Amino acid sequence: MDYCILGVRHAQYPAAMSSWPLVGRAGELDRIVAVMTGRAGNGLVVTGPAGIGKSRLLSEARSRAEAGGAGVNWVFATPGGIPLLPFAHLLPAADGELTRTLTAAAAHITGSGALVIDDAHLLDPASAALARHLVEGAALPVVLAVRGEGIAGWWRDLERIALEGLTESDTAELLSTALGGQVESTLPAHLLRLSGGNPLLLRELVDAATFTEMNGVWRLLQPIFEDTNLPATIAARLDRLAPAVRAAAELVALAEPVGAAILERLIAPEVIAELESERLLTAPPDRRRHLVALVHPLYGEALRATLPPLRARDHRRRLADAVEAAGARRRRDRVRIAVWRVEAGVAADPALLREAAREASEALDHQLAGRLIQAAVDADGSFESRLALVAELPYLGEATRALELARALETDAQDDTSRAQVLSALARVHLIRGEITEARNTLAFAAQTTADPRVKLRLEISRASLAFAVGYIEESVELADRILQRHPADREVLAALAVTQVRALACAGRTRDAIELAHVALDGSDGPRAELIRMALLQALALDGQIANAIELGQSALEAEATGTAATWRAYWAHDLGQVFLLSGRPATARRWLREALAVMPIQGIAASPQMWGLDALSEAESVLGDASRAGKAMERLRAGLPGGFAAPRRSGSVWARYAEGDLTAAVNLALKQAAELEQVGSLLMASWVLHDAARLGAAATVADDLRRLASSSQSALQALMARNAAALSRRDAAALDEISREAAATGCVLWAAEAASTASLIHRAEGRLGSALASSARLNDLSPACEGARTPGLSSPPAILTRREHEVAGFASRGLSDREIADRLHLSVRTVHSHLYRIYRKLNIEHRSQLPDIISP
Repeated sequence: MDYCILGVRHAQYPAAMSSWPLVGRAGELDRIVAVMTGRAGNGLVVTGPAGIGKSRLLSEARSRAEAGGAGVNWVFATPGGIPLLPFAHLLPAADGELTRTLTAAAAHITGSGALVIDDAHLLDPASAALARHLVEGAALPVVLAVRGEGIAGWWRDLERIALEGLTESDTAELLSTALGGQVESTLPAHLLRLSGGNPLLLRELVDAATFTEMNGVWRLLQPIFEDTNLPATIAARLDRLAPAVRAAAELVALAEPVGAAILERLIAPEVIAELESERLLTAPPDRRRHLVALVHPLYGEALRATLPPLRARDHRRRLADAVEAAGARRRRDRVRIAVWRVEAGVAADPALLREAAREASEALDHQLAGRLIQAAVDADGSFESRLALVAELPYLGEATRALELARALETDAQDDTSRAQVLSALARVHLIRGEITEARNTLAFAAQTTADPRVKLRLEISRASLAFAVGYIEESVELADRILQRHPADREVLAALAVTQVRALACAGRTRDAIELAHVALDGSDGPRAELIRMALLQALALDGQIANAIELGQSALEAEATGTAATWRAYWAHDLGQVFLLSGRPATARRWLREALAVMPIQGIAASPQMWGLDALSEAESVLGDASRAGKAMERLRAGLPGGFAAPRRSGSVWARYAEGDLTAAVNLALKQAAELEQVGSLLMASWVLHDAARLGAAATVADDLRRLASSSQSALQALMARNAAALSRRDAAALDEISREAAATGCVLWAAEAASTASLIHRAEGRLGSALASSARLNDLSPACEGARTPGLSSPPAILTRREHEVAGFASRGLSDREIADRLHLSVRTVHSHLYRIYRKLNIEHRSQLPDIISP
């Protein structure tokens, strides 16, 4: 069933799942087919636990063997069966004497093809004797499926294949095939943990779940089970528990992992003992505390799905009381207590609710933060609670309500400090609404309303952050530099500034300063702010040319942020890592991470959010992979979210989208325009990036001087590499391009390296240096697989010998456009198009436009 809500697609029992794909068994499948077709031995036993996929594997092998012309007979064994019943469809008429019957049966079956015996461990004695006779006589290939390890039966001397559980990559392949698209990267690990790698249980889980497609990524956004669709074995296990034991298991399910001391406060010792005797509890590893959880995550899913509402309220109240009485010492304990009290419908301390909301907001869980702070407002209606609500509402799509509340709070402010706090929150609301001038003016006015130096300092930091958020890099850096000159050793100031200034400095080309600021700010920092600084450090490392270090930082963070509320953080890490992979020249990997980030990010449509960077990067990735339609859709979303006055710091996506459409001249002209705008706001490295795109698109001679000028004041090795690459392209210096290729590969920019090698090979060949051309081509061949199917002018040999206009005409012609359509698209006469095509055919040594698709990347 598929259904759609607000443009988001949901699916349960997708049609694609009617044939459950077979994955992760290629080697085993080949071995079984070889036996069935008589190419490798006469006997084989396939072993493994129930549900591991033995029958599915044998069925696929049978289909392949029969498709190759082999005959395969299938026997199903059943427990306690009638003698020889499994073989009845293969046997001649019996004469009543068992020995003669078995001999006649063996002779009859022999020569009829291979024999498969499913669940051979269940054969009755007579059937087992016949099967053993057939195996020992080696008269035909026999393949058995046996539950368990298969080392104790009469088949123990046969060659054995022991099937193991699915791996995470197997599970990912199954899900993406079944759902027909990309799945959220944490989903395979989650379902693998629930299923234990058992394909049958995995299918039950998938059939029970409802998946949601967001921006091309399938996600699981709700619990798999309800009380109506629990697996029978789990329901039976839980139903036999005594009421007190089940209630105790429910407490664990709501709080797991829960401290053992907390559990001992809530549950009688004999009930805990009963839980352990039922083997329902386990102790997750923890260095500092003794924690308790349910032995299998499916039990927690099932118990939460079947928990009656009133009993759930009582459990949550008791858990909140117990954790609070224990001192709430564990990370996020305040959030847990607040959530339990709100969900239990009991009174909670407004101060606790505000603190829990702040923690949830810092963890980017804005939905939860909004619930908690609204509960605080309902509880006391205080200035502090309402101010916190103003800060949270815009992230929930309620910016207009936040604006109204902030204006009302201005009249309630008791002093200049409170008024400055309200104005600061109001400026943030204006920013999120896209009202950039109002946001800047509000912050400037707030600074005039207070004489408190600490408040003024916070407002200055906010102004620097705001300037970066709207893309005014030079202004942001100058404001931050002035603050740092006055407070060079204030760790709080350093950490507050570093969240945005590490990125701002990197965009300005001061990558080494950015990296140093990040390391200084991280010394002694922890929590969400440290996480944001590490993300900024990843970008600074990449823009400095330390691609491998950036990827290592991002991947290690993604491994740590795999589950739970950390999935939100994971989206932001995926966003930054996707951009690094794009810079490294791996567009398919970049696209996967960027799609996931844009699907999972909790903040959508806000100009100052990372989403805008991500949409531009996604457009570039789609363009480089040749998908002009998807690239255009990403740019449409980006343009719809960008308000006037916002200087987007990343501009390559729009340039490459024009290239993907086939309009190379427009792409280059746009790159030149974008670079000038970026330089005007001080985003010098990003300006170089776009100019380098123009060089890669054939305008190296036009941009080489500007790239050299920008690189001369930069700390970035990557920016210097861009300048040298453009200079070598403009001079058609093959030796320099060979060196650029080697350096780019060492830096981690494999696509740039491949492009340089490709162009160097062409130049060497044109100038008669065949040996050098072959060496450059060899390097290109080594680099090309890492480029993941990228389609750029520099990777396609013919465009390097065509002019920019000839490349455009050839590209449109290769897509099937007529001469008139090409002329209209490029604002040329049809006669001019004819002339271009004539020269293209001569240069490429072809005779007709039908040959172009084999040469030109559209």
